[in-house]
Amino acid sequence: MKLEEQLGQLESDEQMHGFRAAREGLASDRHRPWYHFSPPGSVMNDPNGLCQWRGLYHLFYQYTPVGASNIHWGHTVSEDLVRWHDLPIALYPDQEKDCFSGQTLVEDDRVVAIYHGTEAGNAIATASDPLLIDWQKHPDNPVIPMVDVDDDGYPYRVFDPCIWKESDGYYALSGVFKDGVRSVDCVGVDHLFRSVDLTNWEHLGSLVEGNYASEPGEDYAVPNFWPIGNGKHMLLFFSHKRGGQYFVGDYDSTSHRFSPDYHGRLNNGPLAIGSLHAPSATADDSGRYLGIFNVKESRAEQGWRDIMTLPYHLSLASDDSLLIQPVEEVKSLRGDHVRLSAVEAGAGEDIVLNGVSGNAIEIEAVIEPGDAHEVGLRVLRSPDAEEQTRISYFPNAIRRFDTPRIQIDGTSSSNRTDLVSRTPEIARIDIAEGEPLRLRIFVDRSIVEVFVNGVQSLTLRAYPDRDDSVGVSFFARGGTAKLVSLDAWQMECIWPELRDR
Repeated sequence: MKLEEQLGQLESDEQMHGFRAAREGLASDRHRPWYHFSPPGSVMNDPNGLCQWRGLYHLFYQYTPVGASNIHWGHTVSEDLVRWHDLPIALYPDQEKDCFSGQTLVEDDRVVAIYHGTEAGNAIATASDPLLIDWQKHPDNPVIPMVDVDDDGYPYRVFDPCIWKESDGYYALSGVFKDGVRSVDCVGVDHLFRSVDLTNWEHLGSLVEGNYASEPGEDYAVPNFWPIGNGKHMLLFFSHKRGGQYFVGDYDSTSHRFSPDYHGRLNNGPLAIGSLHAPSATADDSGRYLGIFNVKESRAEQGWRDIMTLPYHLSLASDDSLLIQPVEEVKSLRGDHVRLSAVEAGAGEDIVLNGVSGNAIEIEAVIEPGDAHEVGLRVLRSPDAEEQTRISYFPNAIRRFDTPRIQIDGTSSSNRTDLVSRTPEIARIDIAEGEPLRLRIFVDRSIVEVFVNGVQSLTLRAYPDRDDSVGVSFFARGGTAKLVSLDAWQMECIWPELRDR
């Protein structure tokens, strides 16, 4: 049965009717995203349990329904990872206070979800129906209960887990911390458990521990552990101090130890709450390592909170370095297209790109920085540049000690007075000297996502207040730079209630 027909069978569901009404009631908010996933209303937090089941992609998320004070698992489904449809709430708290974050494992005949039940421990639920609506909780939940710990966190804490299966049973990884206070001086640690029946779990110790390539105060929360190619594994996780990040390395399935080769960050902004928050990841039927993150607000809650990034396709180059791209399916949202010929900007010039505008667009640009000290594009730009979000490249780092930098600066994004002030997102970018800058920029009303040469990404929330803050310009500072080419597409709206606005 096609997804449209399956969704039609839920047409009279009272909860689904409430979601539709909530979305319609929020449609006048100019910062509701056009083609990113946002909640039907109320409060959304971590993504959970991203998976592909019987040809459909499912995404769950921490969700606090209207009138509730505790966290459930919200649920959305897509045929293509970009056009999402609400489904009824998947998990409700019972023996636990909240259904916190967790992940899923797809088996031949069912999907297994593992999640953290606050004040109880880690719990299991399973579903096997076509839309993963009918979840059955394990009768012995929490199957990995919380235990008493000393001041340093021993023998172990349990928190948001993930799950996978090997030849000798199921494995669950619980991302937490030890030896100190989280976000201050702790050490991140992921505790590994094994079971043959999902009921009885043995603590095996740590998969990887210590502060390798991270820093004091970072925990390894919301872990996702999957093969990523080239014989390597990726541990994608979240630190309450510095947001989304990862390790790539070797996994020994005999000793059950993960040895990182390197570490990287996907959140490059302020401490504690930057932009990119917690991840959920899966390996889909084609073997792609897919990840998605929630993105935090920088304004007061206005009937809803948080959105999701576009889904990432994470893979490795031949030298095992990380490649970061939006999933190929995002291109199916492209509509009206504009292509510009080359544009040259001298030092201090800011050239408005006539014919390129919008607050729900994709841009592909190739830039030769020349001898400029800073070069880039301004998006969501008002005609007088009073409001604008600056995406810029600094090519002339002291290369003996550092690499060039890429930045999204939102300090002039909005005239609103109710926003949280924050520093720019700034990341290192490993581009060889003389190599052009290749940008894919996704602007969607209150979010800007930038993918750089397929090896880096940056994310920022922006809330332009003016109706005419839709322009795009090309600028250079300290020298002359060339915009070699630029393609822009208006993006399809995935939300029916927004299409006529």
